[in-house]
Amino acid sequence: MPRDRHVNRALQLQRDPSLPPSLALDPGNCPIMRPDGAMKERLGGHEPPLPRCPGGGCPVLAFFADARAAGAAVELDVGSGYGRFARAHAAANPDIRLLALEQDEARVARCDVASRREGLRNVGWLAGEARYALEYCIPPEAVSAVYVLFPDPWPKDRHAHNRIFRKGNVDLLWRVLVPGGTLNASTDNADYFAQMLATMADDARFERIDPMVRPEAEKTDFELKFLGQGKTVNSASWRRLRPSC
Repeated sequence: MPRDRHVNRALQLQRDPSLPPSLALDPGNCPIMRPDGAMKERLGGHEPPLPRCPGGGCPVLAFFADARAAGAAVELDVGSGYGRFARAHAAANPDIRLLALEQDEARVARCDVASRREGLRNVGWLAGEARYALEYCIPPEAVSAVYVLFPDPWPKDRHAHNRIFRKGNVDLLWRVLVPGGTLNASTDNADYFAQMLATMADDARFERIDPMVRPEAEKTDFELKFLGQGKTVNSASWRRLRPSC
């Protein structure tokens, strides 16, 4: 299939021996990040017993352990797309560690190659379902900032349950954020933005703060496209509150 050839070409680029070591976090045969049909059903249905990561050799846990050892804050880019924001943000903030989540394996491969060519060593690329990583892979209270930039708006009513901004997923975002950590979002879809604001306004665990202002270099490829079409970009940010005593 054409898509398969596209993925294979991208993966071939990753094996270029002239590049520094890969920054892609290869989950290997992890049943969570690379689930088969039966595991997807369990993950989606939350039927007990819940699958849990055994921890041994997990590249995601190693990424967070390395960050802790270096005293570096970890930030999370959910749905990193073509990686323009992630690479620019990591370059501008060399003291952080940035974990970029993207479902499309070919995009992850190309982002990995681009960041290695640019000399970045503080970003990790992970291919897979963001909600699985948020629930099963990322340690609790381990992330200082989350970026959800131009997520799929899933405009049809029957698909709205797939949106990242819905109750169950906001629970997961709260889970991984440190107290005081920030959740930052942008979208060109006015209906989705209104739903984001309504969802977050109903959640007493967060407070709305001034939206993050990103420099030109950190605008995403989708954002530049939308701005070029004259569309309005809406942004908002929230802070995770400390749990009440």
